[in-house]
Amino acid sequence: MQEEGRRYRVYEGVGVPPLLNPGPRRKWGDLPLETVAVGDLIEMPLTKEGIDELIGSVRSYVYRVSRRTDKKFSVRKTEYGIGIWRVA
Repeated sequence: MQEEGRRYRVYEGVGVPPLLNPGPRRKWGDLPLETVAVGDLIEMPLTKEGIDELIGSVRSYVYRVSRRTDKKFSVRKTEYGIGIWRVA
């Protein structure tokens, strides 16, 4: 019987390769939601049109962060734009 050649190689201690495509850029990832204290406000100055266009996506992002970090936030329209309060 003829011995088959190996079809694979095993390398030990190589580690995980870096990501070539890390995925889409996080649109609101620069908001400091993880570091604000209870009672603090993050304000995003926007025009009336900008508020109406972006408040849904901001609320959605803040909700996902609150689920991940166990922190509570309130997102409201303000006279200057969008306000994000840390409430608990």
